[in-house]
Amino acid sequence: MSVASLGATILAAFVGVIVVPMPIQAQQATVNPANRSVRDEADRLLDLGYGQLKDGKHREAIKTWLYAIGYYRRVNDQSAISYTLARVSDAYEMMGSANAAQDTTRQRIRYANTLKDNGAKLESSNNLVSFEIAQNKLESAAKLNTESLDLAIQNDQGLNTAIALNNKGLIAGRYGDHMAAIKLYYASIKQYPIREALGEGYVYVNSGDSLMALDNYKAAIKDYGMALTIARQYRNYPLMAVASDRLIAAYLEVPNFYRIEELLQNRSSLALVMGDRETAAIVQRYLGDLYLSFGNLPKSRAAYQESYDFAAMLEDTSSLQLREAYYKLQTLERL
Repeated sequence: MSVASLGATILAAFVGVIVVPMPIQAQQATVNPANRSVRDEADRLLDLGYGQLKDGKHREAIKTWLYAIGYYRRVNDQSAISYTLARVSDAYEMMGSANAAQDTTRQRIRYANTLKDNGAKLESSNNLVSFEIAQNKLESAAKLNTESLDLAIQNDQGLNTAIALNNKGLIAGRYGDHMAAIKLYYASIKQYPIREALGEGYVYVNSGDSLMALDNYKAAIKDYGMALTIARQYRNYPLMAVASDRLIAAYLEVPNFYRIEELLQNRSSLALVMGDRETAAIVQRYLGDLYLSFGNLPKSRAAYQESYDFAAMLEDTSSLQLREAYYKLQTLERL
C-alpha cells in the first residue's frame, strides 16, 4: 500500500469516512498469490470484524475492515475489497450513519462496474435505492431503481429482482399510488427465493401498510399476519416486533379487542426477551387502558403496575414512561 493510501485509510478510521482507492483497470483480473501471509492476515481481519460487529462494536469493526481492505489491495484482490466494502456499509447503516453507508455503497458499485460483477452491483444499487427512499429522494431513487430492476431481470437475479420490485412499490406508495404499490409488492413476493423468507416477511409488512392506507383493514391484517407467521417460523424478533405492532394498529380499526389483548400480551413478552424494557412499559400501559375500557379494574391495575415496574428499571428514573404509569395508577385509585 502506498504512503498516500495508508494515510487515507488511517484518516478514514478516525473521522468515519471511507476513502478506498479505486481499482486500476489493467490490474483488475489478476490476484497476486505471492505473499500468502498477507492474504491470511486480510482474511483474519475480516473474521475479526464480524466478531466485533456481533458484539455491537460497529466502529471497531469498520476500522478492522479498513485494515483488511489495505491487505487485500496488496494482493490485488478486488473482489475481496468489494465484498468488504459491503460489510463496512452494513456497519455504518447499523450505526445510523446513512451518509457514510451511502458513500461506501457507491464505492462498491464502482468496484463492481470495474469487475463486471452484476451481482455485487445489483445488491449495492438496491441498497442505495433504499437509502434514497428513506431520505425521500424519490426522483433519483426511481431512476436508479428502474436501471436495477432491468439489470436484475436481464441477468435472471431472483433475489435482486424481488428487492427492486419491493423498492418500486415503496416509491409508488410514497407517491400515494397504493394500488400500484400493492401489485408490485405481490410481484416481489413471488420472486423471493425460499431461503430469503425474512425479506418476504418485510414485503408483507409493506403491502399491509398500503392496504391500511386504502382502509382495507381485513386484507392488511392478513398480510401482517403472514409477516408474523414468517417471523415466528424463523424466530426473528425484529420482524416479530414490527408485524405485531402493525397488527395491533390494524385490529384497533376493525376492532377486535380480544385479539388486541393477546397481541399486546405477546408484544410485552417479546420486548422483555429483546431487552427493551421501555417498550414493555408502554405496551403494559396500553394493556391497562384496554382492560379499563372493559371495566376490568383488577386487570387494569395489574397491567399499570407492571408498566410502572418496567419503567422503574430504566436508567432514567424520571422517564416519561414512569410518570405515565404512575399517573395511570393514581387515576385508577380514584375510581
